[in-house]
Amino acid sequence: MVNFHKVGLVAAAAALVMVSAAADARPTRGKVVGQNGSISGVSGANGGTIRGRGTVQNADGSVTTKSGRAAQTVNGGKGFRRSTTTVNPDGSANRQSAAAANGPRGSAATSSNVTRNADGSYSGGSTSTATNNATGNTYNGSTQIDPSTGKPVRAATCTDASGAVIACPR
Repeated sequence: MVNFHKVGLVAAAAALVMVSAAADARPTRGKVVGQNGSISGVSGANGGTIRGRGTVQNADGSVTTKSGRAAQTVNGGKGFRRSTTTVNPDGSANRQSAAAANGPRGSAATSSNVTRNADGSYSGGSTSTATNNATGNTYNGSTQIDPSTGKPVRAATCTDASGAVIACPR
């Protein structure tokens, strides 16, 4: 089983190494491998990134894989993504994920929670938002799986800086 406390300490230590090495022109790399996964990072003149991945067999027979990554550029851009996928002995599965990025030009974020049921049907969906810093325009969208048809249903709304609804770009 992954000891998430130790993983957090290793991630924090790697982040400190990345920040302290950012002034060096040569990339600095590091990797820690454990029983159930690994964490690696790199830092250089343009910024740094750290990522991790681990898989465990749960007491109920399911298998869970978690992964994540975070990055930062020297001009202020930041981003992350993370996901958790669990596959059950009956063939059902669940995946939860999230990602976000922001920088001088704008920001974006997305999250999802999708389940594959044992009978092969799906449920759940995702939401996304993005904002343009120059115009203040914002996109808000979602995709949900219609339980009666199993097909995705999409919806989107765009607003300007004052909050008034505008046409979404195509």
